[in-house]
Amino acid sequence: MTTGDESGAGAPNGGELWGDLFLARLAPETRSSLSPAQLDDIKRVAAAVAPSRHQVDWRFSLPAALGGKRFYGVLLAGADRRGPRRQAHDRMLRRQYRRRSDRSGVQALAVGFALVALVLMMLVGVVHADEAKSGVLGIEGADNRTPIETEVWPWTALGRVNREVGGHCTGALIAPDRVLTAAHCLYNFKDGRWTIPMEVHFVAGYHRGAFAEHARAVRFDLSPTWAPERKDESNIGNDWAIVQLERSLAIEPVPLSDRTFPQMKRAADDGELTIAGYNGDFAEILTQHHGCRLKNETASGRLMLHDCDATFGSSGAPLLLVTPEGTEIIGVQSAIVELPDGRDFGAAVAIAAIRRAAQRH
Repeated sequence: MTTGDESGAGAPNGGELWGDLFLARLAPETRSSLSPAQLDDIKRVAAAVAPSRHQVDWRFSLPAALGGKRFYGVLLAGADRRGPRRQAHDRMLRRQYRRRSDRSGVQALAVGFALVALVLMMLVGVVHADEAKSGVLGIEGADNRTPIETEVWPWTALGRVNREVGGHCTGALIAPDRVLTAAHCLYNFKDGRWTIPMEVHFVAGYHRGAFAEHARAVRFDLSPTWAPERKDESNIGNDWAIVQLERSLAIEPVPLSDRTFPQMKRAADDGELTIAGYNGDFAEILTQHHGCRLKNETASGRLMLHDCDATFGSSGAPLLLVTPEGTEIIGVQSAIVELPDGRDFGAAVAIAAIRRAAQRH
């Protein structure tokens, strides 16, 4: 979730990320049958055909919230990249729409929208694409997420927390039969109730339908002070849950860190901080952002702000320190928070707020 110069040299560009994601979508048996040179060729070709930026990419936001909500606009223009079938389909839709609508009304609406866009651009100025929000909540500037092979530890100890009623989050195995995730992942906001434990599945090492192990939940150990209707900082700091599984898994758990926040921050500043999760826009594969940074901790010490790229689906994902000495969990992803200056940061529950409860079980 870096911005401007913070994106850093060495971050993958759009083509490289597209190539990595293309390889990650290959079936495991197909990928294993190809040589490293063949995989490099496939990645290079996929990167070459990755969608490129538009020639005109204007992004702007209102300087103040309206009705409690912030508004953000995008105007894209450039060469038409649609294929013949897509163009024919779009022409058919336009003809159908004109037959159903009053043409003058549609034209007036289009002119009105263009005038509003021009006024907004004159009011707030044009933002360069590299400096603008990516359009994905939790990703600012360059998208630094890269796919991970889930066949090796510690990634095989991470998995999807799937609910039978729909939706998923991310979780990490912290004991053979216990998974650490976010409390809000287990709450059904539509019905206003907690999900039934047996309707929750932990799928370890998940990758495009394949997985290392699977088990249902039998019990939730929740923060006693988390309240689903509250969104304040102190409540986010209590957004954790430990899922008790029906059986032990034959996977090495990821240990919880016992470092202090200054020690964690120093390690993160050395490039050892990683977040890994099943983001909603790449829900079938595990992606990570390695080398992100801790920004601060709240006065209570229960919440840490970071600039790691993560969006919907990554709730419950572990914030990891991956060092030559090993891997340890320092926090649990809970939310994306927006500061008064408009910048977004990830908010993770500090492991110190969870460690005592985890050790009781």
